[in-house]
Amino acid sequence: MAVLATSPGSGGSGATVRELHRAKMCLHSCGARNAITQLKKQLDDATAARDRERLRAESLQNVARELQRRLEEECAKANVLQKTISNAISQNASSNGFQGELMTGKNSSERRRGRDGVGSLVEKGIDEILEKKEDKDDELKHRRRPFTGKLGLEPLPEEGEPDDSEETVPRSWEYVVQGQYDRLAEQADFAPKLVSCFPEDAVACARQRGVAFVCTRGRRADAGVPNQDDFVLARHSLAHDGHIALYGVFDGHGQAGHHCAAFARGVLPESLFGQGSLIAGPEEALRVAFAQVQEGLLQQDFDTETSGTTATVALVLHFPVSEEDPEMQGESWLYVANVGDSRAVLVSRSGEDRSEIAVNRLTRDHRPDDLAEAERIQAEGGEVRRLRPGSGTSRIFAPGCQWPAMALSRSLGASIAGTCGVSSEPEVTSVRLANSSDELLVLGTDGRRVSRGGRWFDQGGVRGVRVCLKGAP
Repeated sequence: MAVLATSPGSGGSGATVRELHRAKMCLHSCGARNAITQLKKQLDDATAARDRERLRAESLQNVARELQRRLEEECAKANVLQKTISNAISQNASSNGFQGELMTGKNSSERRRGRDGVGSLVEKGIDEILEKKEDKDDELKHRRRPFTGKLGLEPLPEEGEPDDSEETVPRSWEYVVQGQYDRLAEQADFAPKLVSCFPEDAVACARQRGVAFVCTRGRRADAGVPNQDDFVLARHSLAHDGHIALYGVFDGHGQAGHHCAAFARGVLPESLFGQGSLIAGPEEALRVAFAQVQEGLLQQDFDTETSGTTATVALVLHFPVSEEDPEMQGESWLYVANVGDSRAVLVSRSGEDRSEIAVNRLTRDHRPDDLAEAERIQAEGGEVRRLRPGSGTSRIFAPGCQWPAMALSRSLGASIAGTCGVSSEPEVTSVRLANSSDELLVLGTDGRRVSRGGRWFDQGGVRGVRVCLKGAP
């Protein structure tokens, strides 16, 4: 009988070795997983710390930019204050020409202008202009017949002078009428614009000359929105029935549009009448005046980045009769400068019976819908496209952006839009007025008309200046 014998521990020991090996592998695997988990946690912590430092750096950069901006504002205010103090000292603390917002950005509509106000600065500028006129006659012969002789600007009457003296002492400034900012919290629909006058009967004097104005707030959903339009009328008499006159309308836009319009209304006449080249080169004088207004406007403490104003001004130069040839009548020239979409039109009569009436536009609306303006905007890096698909008018944008969505291609102020082609340079036109046919000059800002229930309502009010060019004394 055969007997088979085996060692009882040989098979069990092999299984034990395998189990020990497996246990060691599990321990190594767990250790590796733990190490990976720790590394991931360290990576997450490092990423979070990096993000915190980046946010902190961005915050510090924003704070630095804000501090830099405030520093620049304070420096600008200090410079403006220094200029204002210097002007006040040099002019014996008197007002500086036309009423308007001074370079401090504060509205000075309450200040009355006396002899050293409207008259002194502008008369001084005109005196200098007239002294240089004789030397410029040869240059102007191709454009207009020069006049000779002393023009004899008369000083303004003294403050408190009796009314009967006005009959014997001519006024140099026949009238100065301009809008003023109404500080009331709310304004009624179609509320008239507040005005300031020099002298007190300036409105009556203007009407006697055939000059009238209308400026109302219009219908607004928000009663707190002020009338953002403004205007100025001014006429200075010269000897031998000559005169220099300035008429202007301004339409503000944006949150501080009323401040922008008031600033332009006040500063532009000061700049224009203060230039010695006004008679010899009125077109260039107008361009310089607009540039100075833009420079001063961007230094104000109210918003001029997104806010601005249109400006349409008409300068009338009526040269007196020559003393050498009294039978020759004087000449009248009209110079119009504009930025934006406010307009100036000239109404004339023609035909044998003078029954035909012609209305000639002297300005062009500066909008991106205009082909020439659109090409200029694109050449200067801006984009012209519609605000939304299907919307009516085109707007001006920075490349690839949705701002500033500007509806005007030229404007005073609106500095952000200036980075994408919006210009403050005016277009200037000149017309020699024909005494026999040109009758009426009209300046106006735009208005918005909307239909409700089949009826039309004027949303933006009626704003305009009418100047009768003949038939008035």
